Amino acid sequence: MVPSRTSTYRRFLYASLGFVGLLGVALRVEALAGLALGGFALLLVAWRQARAQLDGLTVARELYPSAFEDDTVAVSLALDNRSRRPAWLVEIGDCFGPAVADRQAMLEPGPLRGSRRRRLTYRTTCSRPWGIHAVGPLTLAASDAFGLFHAERSLPDVAAFAVFPRVWTVSGLEKLGARPSLSPREATSPRPGQSLAYLGVRDYRSGDDLRRIHWPATARRGTPTVKEHEVDLVPYFTLFVDLDRAHRAGTGLKSTLEYLVRTAACVVWTAARRGDLVQVMGEGARSLVVAPGAGTLHATLALYELIRVQQDGRVPLLELVEQHRMHLPGGSTAALLAGTIFLDLAQLEDTLAALQARGVRPAVLLVNKDSFLPIDRRAAPREEAAEQAHAVVALLRARDIPGTILAAEQDLEAELARPDLLGDPS
Repeated sequence: MVPSRTSTYRRFLYASLGFVGLLGVALRVEALAGLALGGFALLLVAWRQARAQLDGLTVARELYPSAFEDDTVAVSLALDNRSRRPAWLVEIGDCFGPAVADRQAMLEPGPLRGSRRRRLTYRTTCSRPWGIHAVGPLTLAASDAFGLFHAERSLPDVAAFAVFPRVWTVSGLEKLGARPSLSPREATSPRPGQSLAYLGVRDYRSGDDLRRIHWPATARRGTPTVKEHEVDLVPYFTLFVDLDRAHRAGTGLKSTLEYLVRTAACVVWTAARRGDLVQVMGEGARSLVVAPGAGTLHATLALYELIRVQQDGRVPLLELVEQHRMHLPGGSTAALLAGTIFLDLAQLEDTLAALQARGVRPAVLLVNKDSFLPIDRRAAPREEAAEQAHAVVALLRARDIPGTILAAEQDLEAELARPDLLGDPS
């Protein structure tokens, strides 16, 4: 029953019983005074019953801590009665932050007998945008048999719930060496390389890593002997994300941060589903570092890190790539996701040339921040932006590097699904 309505009923009963009691005292009619006294005693019992209903009741939430946008989520609530008396008409309230209608209420009519558990489940939709949302707190409410008194207790069960951006398959990644496999498999070539599988042993040479010394063979031969490993053929994918605060623009769904996070999520998810070893790097106020790994669980970890980033860094993207370039294995793929098309072309060319010289195949995805609503600085004139875009496209074509430019007026889902997305950068 609605608390405001029950308070009206209670006030009416208080006034009626008080009037009857005064009338009985004034007229010296014991029956009226006894009726009033009995009515107040009944109200006291109802008040105590409403509060006694909550004694020994506990509730716990069982929920997987993440989902994608627009996913339907099932939330299970376990109601335990640890007292001896049965519980009736218990109302459980929960707050699910990722849903627009965040307040959820469920009624357990009872009887829930002592030392018993009842499980209730509600379903809701993650209708809010990606990010970290709060779920909770939980509330327990109960009333007396007449519905006159309402008792409520709040449980500080507040948990974080991660909503990931919807992911779409990025066309063109299969051209960059990905393999159509959901779970990683070992793939090596029987020639000297850097896998975990041994090819054999050989004599120590100057410059060999001391950690590769095979001590039993060294003891038998009397000279230093090192282990040789096979070449690892598992696709290796590295994503560099631009988190430079100078490239912030737009608001809400039409912002550079939105495009960077959604594009990065789609690229990571597509690469992980195809069996790549995936790592992600970015430099904001809080570093974005996802160590190499494979499989959907690793992709989920990468998505969790991506939804926590902000464009608040001061390290340019090309400088970030230069810092980690020497650690990229030969034969791998490195995708550069920039928040602007106004990169230093000479430095960009040097970075791409250095990656190619190391045997790393680069791909470039640029978000044109000047196509979004400016925040703290003016957007470049359209003619200047078009000229810079043509220069970047010409550079990528000249070095035969796949790439694309994403703008605010484009539909991101349709753009990422283009078959020629990572083909001709035009």
